[in-house]
Amino acid sequence: KQMKYLSTRDETKKLKTFEEVVMEGLSSDDGLYVPMYIPKITKENLESWKTLSYQDLAFEIMSIYIPSSEIPSNELKRIISKSYSSNTFSDLHITPLLRMNAEHYILEQFHGPTCAFKDVALQFLGNLFEYFLSIKNSAKNQSKKSFMTIIGATSGDTGSAAIYGLKGKENIKLFILHPKGRISLIQESQMTSILDKNVYNIAVSGTFDNCQDIIKKCFEDQEMKKELHLGAINSINWARILAQIVYYFYSYFRWNERNSDKLFMDCNKNKAIRFIVPSGNFGNALAGFYAKKMGLPIYKILVSTNENDILCRFLNSLDYSPQPVIQTLAPAMDIQKASNFERYLFYLLNNNVNKLKKCMNLINSGVKIDMSDFPNNIESIVKDDFCSFRVSDEEIKETINYYKQKYNYNICPHTAVGLFSYLKLDENEKKIQSICFATAHPAKFQNNLYSNTNIPSLPSQLVGLENAEKRLYVLENDVSSIKNFIKLNSLETNNHFFKKGFTSKV
Repeated sequence: KQMKYLSTRDETKKLKTFEEVVMEGLSSDDGLYVPMYIPKITKENLESWKTLSYQDLAFEIMSIYIPSSEIPSNELKRIISKSYSSNTFSDLHITPLLRMNAEHYILEQFHGPTCAFKDVALQFLGNLFEYFLSIKNSAKNQSKKSFMTIIGATSGDTGSAAIYGLKGKENIKLFILHPKGRISLIQESQMTSILDKNVYNIAVSGTFDNCQDIIKKCFEDQEMKKELHLGAINSINWARILAQIVYYFYSYFRWNERNSDKLFMDCNKNKAIRFIVPSGNFGNALAGFYAKKMGLPIYKILVSTNENDILCRFLNSLDYSPQPVIQTLAPAMDIQKASNFERYLFYLLNNNVNKLKKCMNLINSGVKIDMSDFPNNIESIVKDDFCSFRVSDEEIKETINYYKQKYNYNICPHTAVGLFSYLKLDENEKKIQSICFATAHPAKFQNNLYSNTNIPSLPSQLVGLENAEKRLYVLENDVSSIKNFIKLNSLETNNHFFKKGFTSKV
């Protein structure tokens, strides 16, 4: 059955193509796109996939969700090969698996151009945008070229990964919002040192949630969306979730090779793996949920949050009530509105659009979700797939020191959030083998988290950023002014003419 997609908020359940979903990002009804069904894999699939390279495995999984009538197989293979080449990723395995002890593994997701897990999805998404635009433009004359205006918000890593995925691409302009003063200096430098004429970095006086709200307001403006051909790079774009599903399968196979090479198809404690995922916006964890529902033998996904614990509260006690954002040592997870959570709620509500809309209205009003619309066994449904821990700043510091002392291994503060949750498991739970995600290179966070003797060395991708020329626009947390900035610069052929910003060399 050829895969199509539907919006979480469309009562007519109109089906969309993969191209429409990728290019639109957010549905015109403000919903998120989800597959019309979750495909199931067999033991034969697992058996035939277990020795594949990352690129070949990505093709097998993505082909299930991308009909060949939309992207022919040879073109999809080319896009995947371009996205995951030795020119973009420094490790042959793309996301290599490290064994720390008999039950404990770490999946390094930071070997891409910006040293963060977002590279895995955004290299692929950038190449998808380029492919679909090239197909449209191949039949048009020069004066009628199709173009896209890509907009996104970042809490640290999405922005630079998007920029590296889209810089210099023809007929695409990219606008990235980040909360001023709330990301690391290296993260900011990674973005602002890219001077390609199609890239615009905007520092917003506010929080990441403010930035994300502005992006959603832009998509809600149907006139703006149509005029500028808006597209999304945040994980509201389904293609990002799809790309992240791949490394759950790949890491399972690499783990399986080290554990008697015997594939299992059930998810009981003795025959499955636990994934531990530091999460703020729920995209990385959601990809694991889809992998589990497809049939990958995952025992549970442990979602680890910092002190912004809205995900933890829901997964443990069904309390989804937004609180003020707390600034923490893991800034990329300083989020109280997890945009991807809508997809999971839609699943829990059995794809009931009206109930989902009611739920989202409560969330957007800052009110606790009314659980009466959910199935009576909602607690057991959630706990079959998820568990969660909340981690404090002090615990982040303790975990960074512990891994350095015990394993001589530096970790970033977000990875520490996940690894503290592993350490917190009781001894029986630790007997279930765990793969913890290392989401960013620790050198991106060179601050007082590391002692003078333990400062992580810079990988080649990050060397020299402090002295590079930079361009940044600083704007107030105001929807109207930011929309105007995007409109003026998106439609202007002379790039960067709008001078509410600065160019500096530091």
